[in-house]
Amino acid sequence: MSGYRQLPQGDDIFLDHHGHFVPDMDAASQALERLGFKLTPYTAHSMRTAPDEDPKPSGTGNRCIMLRESYIEVLCAVGDAPMAQQLRAGVDRYTGIHLMAFTTPDAEKQHARLTDAGFDMQPLVHLTREVDGGTLRFSVVRLIHGQMPEGRIQFLTHRTPDLLWREELMDHPNRVVSMTDVVMASADPTEAAARFQRYLGMTPGPCEGGARFQFGRGSLTILNAAALETVLPGIEIPGLPFIAAYTLRSEDLPATKQYLNASGIDTTELAPDLFRVEPLPALGSTMIFTQGDAVAPWMAR
Repeated sequence: MSGYRQLPQGDDIFLDHHGHFVPDMDAASQALERLGFKLTPYTAHSMRTAPDEDPKPSGTGNRCIMLRESYIEVLCAVGDAPMAQQLRAGVDRYTGIHLMAFTTPDAEKQHARLTDAGFDMQPLVHLTREVDGGTLRFSVVRLIHGQMPEGRIQFLTHRTPDLLWREELMDHPNRVVSMTDVVMASADPTEAAARFQRYLGMTPGPCEGGARFQFGRGSLTILNAAALETVLPGIEIPGLPFIAAYTLRSEDLPATKQYLNASGIDTTELAPDLFRVEPLPALGSTMIFTQGDAVAPWMAR
């Protein structure tokens, strides 16, 4: 994985991954395979709030798309635990992105910082997931639900990265190698940016119609609805807040476009080395595909 960066160092923060909340995992999986992604096997999550306690179901199951930088998660509800209820409530609003996860080298430190910043915290959670070769382990920093209306916003520390980013999972037929940037719409971008500033512990920069957080890897742009509609004409906003779209970087964009078109997926060219794919119903969310120095429309403002 020479030249790619998966994990932050020191006080750096990465946009680690985002998560689609979906009502039907089988349909979402078919959509992602049609888009040219390899998926991890389906697994149900379990969790511990103390290292020595027995794991218990967390209420969600997932499949992932592992990329050379970052990854994409697709989640469905399992059972009736609080996490399952929250996921179903998110899907009732819209199918698509409801989760943004930021990587930190030290989950315990972030948990303490967020507590000091006035957030109501859940206990630090230790998630596990069985995969070929062993047990994936993550430490996840979660807020008491309801403080971030955008969805499930969390920090995590990877404990077993070599089991997660396995070479055989990162070679995708569509040639995509990374997920870089997420854009959302808010009814009050100033309030949302101030709240995310407190949450992330970093100051955003201004952009037309909102604000942008630039991380050590990746970015988050918060716009008002009119600005989102300007940069993504024709987008359907189901309500606010709305995590609307993200950027996928390809190592060979013509090959990516050829693969998608051969799969019956329409692509709209926006500029050289830049095209758009509309949300697939089973998956939700607009995708922007780029190559080289090209940037998503919201990043040019």
